[in-house]
Amino acid sequence: MKLTTLFYSILGLTASFTQASTILNDEGVYNNLTKYVQHAAAAACIDTSKGVKVGYLNSSCAGQACINADADEYVVNVVDSLSNAIIMTDASEAQIVVAFQGSRSFVDWMIDFTFVPVDYEPYAVKNNLATKALDVNGASVHLGFKTATDNFLKNAVDVLKGLKAEHPDYSVLVTGHSLGGALASLTGVELYLMGFEPTVVTYAAPKVFNKDMVEWVDQVFNTDQYLSDLEAGNVHQIPKGTFSRVTHTKDIVPCVPLAAMGYYHAGVDYYITKEDLPQAISDVEIRGKFSSVYDVTTLGSYAGSVLKDPIGALKDSTVKWFHRNYFTVVSECHLSDKANN
Repeated sequence: MKLTTLFYSILGLTASFTQASTILNDEGVYNNLTKYVQHAAAAACIDTSKGVKVGYLNSSCAGQACINADADEYVVNVVDSLSNAIIMTDASEAQIVVAFQGSRSFVDWMIDFTFVPVDYEPYAVKNNLATKALDVNGASVHLGFKTATDNFLKNAVDVLKGLKAEHPDYSVLVTGHSLGGALASLTGVELYLMGFEPTVVTYAAPKVFNKDMVEWVDQVFNTDQYLSDLEAGNVHQIPKGTFSRVTHTKDIVPCVPLAAMGYYHAGVDYYITKEDLPQAISDVEIRGKFSSVYDVTTLGSYAGSVLKDPIGALKDSTVKWFHRNYFTVVSECHLSDKANN
């Protein structure tokens, strides 16, 4: 049996199965996606020599994503513990933004974080912060991501409550890249339970939820209506209170943990089809809700090398390069766009 055929069998799928998608054609949605990833890129500067400090983001650190930030993006708090994140306000968008830092080392992340699922006990419920119920049976989540998310909330809930009281008309955006996208996914659920009605936009995020949890998340974040409106051309910016994911044609991180292991994605998937930067609106497809065939689409080309030498494949600089190419070089605090060329 060929290695690729064996790989498809492991996933419980056939190579011939395909999933329909459409090209994104709304500039407003595209502009949202390309702006929000800059928040994640700025978060990459936490705990580096360039740093991120409280104050206006464009003077808060020397990273390019900080310097190029809009003039009214103001960093209110920097959480630099188990889960690093920036909490800031963006007056031009009328948003409170939580942007999580991604994994500092791709290989370290793959080795250090266990895929063990645990029954989902929300931090909001355990700490009497919930204003909405978790109405789902059999929900489980990734243990490592759950632990890191709880740590963030312990440090951030009071800050977020204060900002919402100060800016009651501001919406809440939660975003992040890679590991940061996983933490944004769980934090978005927790903030929903607390009544913040967040918008979640992740980049290159691994899977966090089991199937039962995904069904509930898609329900409360109105994914079916969001996708229907998007495909009908009625969405001109990322809607508030929705869940969006951005993935990449050659990035294997969103494929793990595998669907065959019981992990799935929530939300609407925007799929970047161009490997290298720059990536225009014509390079983005709307793939919609997650299908396990997406694992096959991305991992198929890597099946042989992954099965022969998993760690070696993960160390491949080409894989790491695609993992960071999300409209910009997002996974490191860089000073120049020269790295894009």
